[in-house]
Amino acid sequence: MSVSGFERDWLLDPHQKPLEARPFGIRASLGLGASALVILVGFWLISGRSGGNAPVASPTPGETASPAASVQFDLRAPEFAGLVRAVATSDVSGARIDSLTIGQFAPNGAYARFDIRQASGDARANPEFAIDLAREATEAGLKVVKIGQPAPFATRFGAFEVADARLSGKSPAGLSLERDCQTLRLAGSKQGVAIAGVVCAAPGQTLDRRALACLVDQLSFRSNGAAVAADKLFLLADPLLRGAACAQGPAASEKADWMTAHSAPPAAQNAVPPTKISKKAH
Repeated sequence: MSVSGFERDWLLDPHQKPLEARPFGIRASLGLGASALVILVGFWLISGRSGGNAPVASPTPGETASPAASVQFDLRAPEFAGLVRAVATSDVSGARIDSLTIGQFAPNGAYARFDIRQASGDARANPEFAIDLAREATEAGLKVVKIGQPAPFATRFGAFEVADARLSGKSPAGLSLERDCQTLRLAGSKQGVAIAGVVCAAPGQTLDRRALACLVDQLSFRSNGAAVAADKLFLLADPLLRGAACAQGPAASEKADWMTAHSAPPAAQNAVPPTKISKKAH
């Protein structure tokens, strides 16, 4: 239904101007509508943001927040049964280091720390043994007071080196102390991965090279893809040799040269020398 100009003049109050001559009302209406629209949009944005930042329930004790990124690093051995274990991951000069600490550096009790170092670049060349193990001790919060000459021993990962060492550090109570321990590392980096460790036996216990090989063979590691080279090293470690050192008897003499004592096969070592038959003159 349309309204003509004549009818508009008749319907309006005489003191009022025609409708088309009052732009203020139109502008006011448009302004109120725009304000309402802005308020609605702002309320929608605020509601959306608060919903996106809604608090997420924290994982319960014993539950891993992100299983895909968790690292499984352990050493199940009777020498360290019942001791507290701690696993940590760090980045030092571009190298990823996964550390396993068992027990505490204290006057009594066993203690061990193993580091798996995965370098981002080429890490086939190992530094000198004493320097490498001094760095290993430093990362564990310890200091090498004295270290002996390294000797090799076989594991499922390949040849390791071990040396007796005197280490100093702080006890959990903050007291300075020194302990006789053994430092060891993988002899030659495998696939860009290095393994080094410090092992301190409990008082009254000794760890010969056979026992150390047994410990190393029982190391287990899995990063679920976070440390690809380290995962590959443990996956390809000879499964036939796993636990083989644990089944062997202790070495006859730790003072004798290890390579000489183990160079001959067991059959040759246990063979009875043939009896010499002298020829009689006829």
